[in-house]
Amino acid sequence: MLSQPLASPASTRVLDQLPTLATADLHEAREKIGTLFCPHKLQKGASQGTLKMNLRSTGAGIGLHLLDYGASVKISPEALKTFYMVQIPLSGRADLQIGRQQVVSTPQIASVPPIDAEFSMNWEKNTPQVILTAPRAALESAAQSLYGAQIDGSLRLAPSMDLSSAEGQAFMRSIFELHDMHNEKNGRHSDYARRLQHELVLARWLMANRSNLAQSMEQWNAPTANGYSSRLVQEFLTLLRAHSAEDLTVSDMAEALGVAARTLQVAVARELNSTPSAQLRKVRLERARDLLIAADPQSANVSQIAQDCGFAHLGRFAQSYKHQFGVSPSATLRGKGN
Repeated sequence: MLSQPLASPASTRVLDQLPTLATADLHEAREKIGTLFCPHKLQKGASQGTLKMNLRSTGAGIGLHLLDYGASVKISPEALKTFYMVQIPLSGRADLQIGRQQVVSTPQIASVPPIDAEFSMNWEKNTPQVILTAPRAALESAAQSLYGAQIDGSLRLAPSMDLSSAEGQAFMRSIFELHDMHNEKNGRHSDYARRLQHELVLARWLMANRSNLAQSMEQWNAPTANGYSSRLVQEFLTLLRAHSAEDLTVSDMAEALGVAARTLQVAVARELNSTPSAQLRKVRLERARDLLIAADPQSANVSQIAQDCGFAHLGRFAQSYKHQFGVSPSATLRGKGN
């Protein structure tokens, strides 16, 4: 599992619990990738190296994919139209060409192809990439929720993302968590856990990637008056306490409070030096503790209770639980340390 920033040796471990689609045939590689993503032209580059495509994928929708061609290639897709994508090299370099604009992508700089224009890419040899995809409707809905505004036309994202920035690192942490959720052996996750993780990864993508909507709303450093901020945070905390047993997300709470998710984030950061997601996680841990205390240790198990409270990764849940309460969840279930 990934627990550290992606690096070249990690490519063998990325999504390694999923089957690998492999081919050395250029036409077959084009067909397989075209079926998963979109039609495109695929040409082998001039540098040395034998084509050996390896693909692991969680499938369509909000998906995570590992793609390595094993050689330098030039890719010329049609406009994406129906989905957005972020491409993160684990090593090497890939160039994204949009008209006269060029983006050089490395492990520190992700590339974000346009959704409504043709583009081309040159991947150097030994440039395996992790690719995050999201349906157009899903990311645009997340943007509208985050900024509290309708999109005029389409959501346009900057073609590069700085992964070394604070926002970029937060985005990468959400990628690690999404990866671990998909890469567990026999992992079964509740709909609530998946919804929380998808909301988190889309929100952090939007916060790390400049866009026309973010710029028009001018909310990167949104001012929030102290009086309004205090009232909003108090209403937020009251809402959390009153509905702690429900399958809440940050977007749900922002909508109930009648504000954009970004406005809620700014207020919570100012008043509590925290985030809505962290406060929600705290309440979910408290709910898990209540369920563990009330459960029959002979028939209940920690994993199911963690899932019911929206935690997709048992190890991460246990670590957070012990940090908050000073005992392990299994000890609480056994009636020790309550």
